[in-house]
Amino acid sequence: MRTRASLPALALWAVATLSGASAAHAADAPGPCRSPRAAAQQFLDNLQPDQMLPNDAIKCFARPAGMSDAELIQRARDLKAVLDARGLYVIMDDLSDDADFKDERGRHRSPLVEGYEPVELRRDAGAWRFPPNVVDRIPALYRGTFSGWTEKTLQRLPPVFRKSILGHEVWQFVGLALLLGLCWLVSRIVRALVKSRLVVLLRRWKIDSSSALLQNVARPLGILAATGLFAALFSELRLPISTARVLTVAARLVAALAGVVLAYRLVDVFAMHLEARARATAGKMDDQLVTLVRKTLRVVVVAVGVVFVLQNLHIDVTSLLAGLGIGGLALALAAKDTAANLFGSVTIMIDAPFYVGDWIKANDVEGTVVEIGLRSTRVRTFYDSIISVPNSVLATASIDNMSRRTYRRISTRFGIGYDSTPAQVQAFCEGIRAIIANHPDTRKDAYEVHFVDYGESALEIMFYAFVKVDAWTKELLARHEMFLSIKRLAAEIGVDFAFPTRTLHIDTQAEATDRRRADAPEDEALVSAVEGFGPQGRHAARGKGLTHGFFAGVRSARGSDDDGDGE
Repeated sequence: MRTRASLPALALWAVATLSGASAAHAADAPGPCRSPRAAAQQFLDNLQPDQMLPNDAIKCFARPAGMSDAELIQRARDLKAVLDARGLYVIMDDLSDDADFKDERGRHRSPLVEGYEPVELRRDAGAWRFPPNVVDRIPALYRGTFSGWTEKTLQRLPPVFRKSILGHEVWQFVGLALLLGLCWLVSRIVRALVKSRLVVLLRRWKIDSSSALLQNVARPLGILAATGLFAALFSELRLPISTARVLTVAARLVAALAGVVLAYRLVDVFAMHLEARARATAGKMDDQLVTLVRKTLRVVVVAVGVVFVLQNLHIDVTSLLAGLGIGGLALALAAKDTAANLFGSVTIMIDAPFYVGDWIKANDVEGTVVEIGLRSTRVRTFYDSIISVPNSVLATASIDNMSRRTYRRISTRFGIGYDSTPAQVQAFCEGIRAIIANHPDTRKDAYEVHFVDYGESALEIMFYAFVKVDAWTKELLARHEMFLSIKRLAAEIGVDFAFPTRTLHIDTQAEATDRRRADAPEDEALVSAVEGFGPQGRHAARGKGLTHGFFAGVRSARGSDDDGDGE
């Protein structure tokens, strides 16, 4: 009895338990849109020729407002046609089977084809679907892939062109042949145009425009143009995905190889241009640098080209590069200094911070550049020794190229005696400006001559001027001529150059105090003197110039009652 009475309760408990478990795991139950991979399979598997179930294919399509089943089915078919025509093969293993998949940004999004962003899957309410914006975008993708003339042409073709041979219709074979012929014609036209323009450029660079050189450059350009045209038009053939995939990979491979070959040939053209310029120079170092540049650029082009080709074939080069890095680590460490100097020489050649014969300062090295080698640069110091500086050091050093100066600065101070009168000081400054303005090598718009300081033993006159010369000897000659003229000026106006002196006065403290008291002016005289230098005072104006001043860049008179010594 007890057992019979407990059976209904046990049955109710089991039903409740199973119902609770079912409700708890309803969201995790398997479904056609449970993951990005499942949603893609639901879409593609049900639109195959041997399994055409369009109503099942649209189960993972989010329906935009107001769209019927027929319209949604047509969108799904158009999307598959776009993928097939573009050769965009959906690799199921690349799609995640995780219902909670997130991309690099932490979003529940997954592209249907890697690298093709217009079509993606998104998770919504626990299911992965093509979102409404992707569904709305399908007509634009279809129009961008197929043109209207293809449909019109197919309608006018005889039935024989719609027959199937080896899984392709006859018109597709004919269209492919016509497209290849058009690409060949475009390639020939581009090659002819490139040759005509390249001849003009090579003649301008004074390079021999041989037919072999023109052919080497024009051919890869023609191939690039042809592959670009093929990639733009082959989708009109509406080939099966397997054929379209092969043609897409082939077009990418040909285009990548043509690009690498073109870059390689352009390195030769560039090197020939450098050789022509190097022949016009007297030194031989330019020729060595041209050879270095050509070899270095070729290696770089080949290395980058290999990676570029592999990437276009969708081959993961990360592991390959890692293996090469580990394998060459020992060699790289052993040749670190040599490689650094080699790249330093390339940097010096490209940046050209100095040339042979330039006077440079780099760190603690100063002198004239004698030779720029592959490993080091030789500098002859001013005490006639040779210093070899590694190019890796020069490539990272702060280089002061003294030979690149447009103007050379002459800056010094002249000290004249304290017994000079204000008029003599003024005349001395104006006379020096006149000397600068009269010298043929000085910069006329930028020089300064002023009474700037009371020194310990002299009145200091600043001399600041620039000379435009191209050699140190000429700079010294200009300095010599102006300084000699300043010496004559001082003698002419009666100004003596001061030299360090000390005057010792020996007085008793009482006598010195009495003398200062006797010589001190009265308070009224002191007040009058102070007010005389104030506003509207008799000494208020700045020191008047004796001439127009000979100021830099000023042709009109300066140094009048309102202008003084150029403060």
